[in-house]
Amino acid sequence: MFGMAQIRYATASDDTEEVPPEERCIWPGCTRRRAPGRAGGSGRQKEYCEKADQPGTGGGPEHNARNRWAARERAQRAGTGPAGDDSAAEHEDGPASGEGPGTAPWSYARAHATELLQRARQQHAAALESLAAERDQYASLAEQLRVLADPAALDLEIAAITLKAGREVAQAAEDAARARQAQLTAQRERDEAIARERDAGDLLASRTAELEAERDRLIREALDAGQRADLAREQAAAAREEAARAQQDAEQATSAAQAAARRAGQEATAARRDADQARDAAARQVAEAAARAEAAAIRAEEAVRRAEDRASAERARADADAERAAGQLATARAAADAARDEAAAARAERDSARAETAALQAGIGRLREEADRARAERDRDLARLQAAHHDAIDAERARALRAEGELDALRAAQPKPLDG
Repeated sequence: MFGMAQIRYATASDDTEEVPPEERCIWPGCTRRRAPGRAGGSGRQKEYCEKADQPGTGGGPEHNARNRWAARERAQRAGTGPAGDDSAAEHEDGPASGEGPGTAPWSYARAHATELLQRARQQHAAALESLAAERDQYASLAEQLRVLADPAALDLEIAAITLKAGREVAQAAEDAARARQAQLTAQRERDEAIARERDAGDLLASRTAELEAERDRLIREALDAGQRADLAREQAAAAREEAARAQQDAEQATSAAQAAARRAGQEATAARRDADQARDAAARQVAEAAARAEAAAIRAEEAVRRAEDRASAERARADADAERAAGQLATARAAADAARDEAAAARAERDSARAETAALQAGIGRLREEADRARAERDRDLARLQAAHHDAIDAERARALRAEGELDALRAAQPKPLDG
């Protein structure tokens, strides 16, 4: 069961407000301002304040067309008009001929009944039109309430919000995956740079060891060449000493031959033949000694020349080896410089990769925070929508209940049409 609508009473400010006559309520004796808006059904500007007097000042019904018509009916049945509106009641309710209830009661009652019936029919038509409009409004309200009460509509909206949040979360996850891939790529490039740097260091160490070994070998060969040159010089000196000894032997043989010749001359008288033979033998010995000395000198000169040639060749080979070693050393130094440059570039690339990795990690952190915020915002939106949906359903149900109560009250207060 629905109760009657509560009566709205006028406040002290409504009663004391100065209102122009054309904007006042047309209820007899009321000076309050008319209610805003237009009347339902007819669409005319409202003419009543739609408020009742305070109980302390006399009370009464709300000032509207329906209550004034009912009050006028009661006054007609009681034989008097409303307080403060006798002339207006006579002007509105009396017959056009000017006859009163005292002179022609039957004619006055018939004319008045006809007028009241016409007015009742007009008000009934207006009430029916208003009820039709209200019925359309309540039908529209019922449709909106049906949509609000339909779980599918709420599920559809929640699904749309969830889908949007899911897309945002998926986008955030995709961004995080791309950032992770970029981080892995940066780490791989950093590892490759570190490996290249390590390989360059190993290559540099290996090349340096090879060059140092080559340098030691060249030094050893140079030392061996010097030793061989010293040996050739010693051999040449020995050959010269041998030639000197051979010449000394020849000189000694010549001295001995001369001494023998002198002895043979002294002994010539004793043995000329022996002297001649001795002279021939001495000549042969001298010739042989000279030949031996000359051969020894030739051998010494050849040994000296061979030693000098070997020394020159060894010196030239040592110089060539030294130049080759210097070139290899320069190449090694250039390779070492290039390796150092490559190592420096690898270090710079590693530092850049580390910086990029740090930036990517920070970006991943931000993306995770944004994803968390998006999830939290989605949850808040869902909760807010559900709460708003429930509040709207409750409010619309309350309004529907009030509207049905007012409609029942209006139907209960609607007068029945007169027969005939």
